[in-house]
Amino acid sequence: MMADELQSLLEKINAEGVKKAEAERDRIVAAAKTEADRIVAAAKTEAEGIVAVAKTESEALRARAESAVRQAARDAVLKLKAELESRLAAAVSGAAAQALDPSLMAEVVKQLAAKFVADPDSEVTVRCAVQDRDALDAALRNALADSLVKNPKVLADHAMAGGLELGVDDGRL
Repeated sequence: MMADELQSLLEKINAEGVKKAEAERDRIVAAAKTEADRIVAAAKTEAEGIVAVAKTESEALRARAESAVRQAARDAVLKLKAELESRLAAAVSGAAAQALDPSLMAEVVKQLAAKFVADPDSEVTVRCAVQDRDALDAALRNALADSLVKNPKVLADHAMAGGLELGVDDGRL
């Protein structure tokens, strides 16, 4: 009987040890699950933060790129406009210089003087390109000989490539 009691006592101690071990195991597993859930939640929060920062940086980069493209397009348009204006000015200046020879310019001045100059003491001043000055002066003196304007002033202007500017009585024309 003693052996039965001893056996019973050993079984009881063994059962209690197993229960304690199972309880400890359950506690450790529960704690591990709680810690795993906490780590997963923290990782999700961190990942959401990283994604949000990436989206913000991506949007900022896109906005800077769009701004750079708009600036480049504006610069290209301005450069093209300046080039076109330069070419047009050169073409018009060259064409005007060829078309407005001194005899034609003298005729234009004669007709304008006839319309706008009523006073024989009026002063007609013409500015023209340096290379056209002498020829225009001679042509004007001949063209205006019959009119009221007796002494036209023909001034050479180094800034002018061709054409003319006309002034009557200090530029009132």
